Amino acid sequence: MASQYSKMDVKKEEYIAVSGANYGQEKHAGGIIASQPQAVSGVENYILDLDAAQVSGWSVQDVCNLFVEKVGCGYLNELFIANKINGKCLMLLQETHLKEMGVQAIGDRVYMLEMISFLKKKRKEMQTTAALWSGETPAPGFQYSTSCADCLTRYLCPCCKSRTYWKVTGQGVFYRKVPPCGGNFGTVSTEYMDYRFFKDLELKEQHLCCCFCKRYQLELYVDDKDSKASEHAAAGFPVPQILLHPEAPKVEKIVRNAWSEARLVSE
Repeated sequence: MASQYSKMDVKKEEYIAVSGANYGQEKHAGGIIASQPQAVSGVENYILDLDAAQVSGWSVQDVCNLFVEKVGCGYLNELFIANKINGKCLMLLQETHLKEMGVQAIGDRVYMLEMISFLKKKRKEMQTTAALWSGETPAPGFQYSTSCADCLTRYLCPCCKSRTYWKVTGQGVFYRKVPPCGGNFGTVSTEYMDYRFFKDLELKEQHLCCCFCKRYQLELYVDDKDSKASEHAAAGFPVPQILLHPEAPKVEKIVRNAWSEARLVSE
């Protein structure tokens, strides 16, 4: 192989270096950026501040004045009026609807759909954070007292009893524990039980022979490792949070329905 390469003629070429153009040093902008662009524009702030419940009740003229004009698409007012787009229809608009209405500019369709998505997001937040039920414990009535002395204390000196305030929403269950004397002699604690971590619900009905009445108890089993509300028993199953209230059967239905909806959304 070495002998073959030695016999081959190698053609040599000389390359002459050509001087390139001198572009000089890179120039940098002398000014310093003093402020960053705003994340949300004025129009977006206006849309986010709207009440989704009120928007659903808008008339066609309200949609034109309070939405179409505000987003800078006033030239489309005639299309919204001709197609009778009221508040409820506005919340349901999609790109195909805008095309059928005659909105030709793609940019206007994209921008308007983004503004409508803000309204839908606001409505979703209102639905999930609105209180479906609220109450406090200990509930009124002797059957929800531990003893006769406890019942008298609640009526003669309400501030001497610790209270728990409950709030059921579409996202979960909140409860706030206030120690006696309005929290002056203890710590006010607030806990949140997310439906994603719910394990089970159990409604118990107890008949008290002393006063011939019923007592309802709702047990909420939550397995949230990041929450103080989820403590585990010896068997490993979470210790339930107990709601002693005459409206416990109603709360059980509300929580179970909201829990089912939350599971459907997560799946």
